[in-house]
Amino acid sequence: MIEVKNLYLRLNGQLILEDIDFVLEDGHNMIILGRSGAGKTVLIKTLMGFFPPDKGSVFVDGVDVYQDKDFHNSGLKHSFAMVFQNAALLDSFTVFQNVALSLYERGEMDLSEIRERVRKSLALVGLESAENKYPSELSGGMRKRVGIARALAYEPRYIIFDEPISGLDPITASEILYYITQIIEQGEVTTITITHDISNVHQLGDRVLFLEQGKQLYYGNLEGLYASQDPIIQKFLNLHNNKYNFNS
Repeated sequence: MIEVKNLYLRLNGQLILEDIDFVLEDGHNMIILGRSGAGKTVLIKTLMGFFPPDKGSVFVDGVDVYQDKDFHNSGLKHSFAMVFQNAALLDSFTVFQNVALSLYERGEMDLSEIRERVRKSLALVGLESAENKYPSELSGGMRKRVGIARALAYEPRYIIFDEPISGLDPITASEILYYITQIIEQGEVTTITITHDISNVHQLGDRVLFLEQGKQLYYGNLEGLYASQDPIIQKFLNLHNNKYNFNS
């Protein structure tokens, strides 16, 4: 469970997050919505221990992230894995090496265990035959799937997806969504998805946090989001609906 209480954060003297307050319980998955610059990525980095808040607190599985130094230094590293928008693969490493790197760095497993973990993770995203390829030999969708496999290999409590289908063609986007929904349905990890696109939110989670200029305008279920009378949320939803109904 992640619990954020009365969170305020300033960076370079500017208020970036203001009065963020929510609880993401086990068994639920969260989508963070909002325009570019709304504070979505900064919030995630704060959850992961990178930005100490000026006020408020962050609890991960009952532990205060910024008060418990032992957890901050080691526990957080085992709690979160992130799938970046551009996959963030090392070009000089093979697929196998990219997925295995974090396991080597942890130093907790021998080589045979690492091989088994990596192959299992690649199989979960349909890339079991690609372990000896390099990123330059992969399509954009395949690189994204390697990023997902890398996160799975880590066996975290929480996986964060940063704009998982941004820039992908519809067929590739549907493939990525398929693998994400498989992870969600297995229920072994809690997912948090950052996006500004609501066309697939029903597949990505059942809790929505809506941010606008660092402020929390809404937190709750999808039905409540669509029923919200907040003018900014309504404008966001209406503009999105108009975009997809333009040719209808």
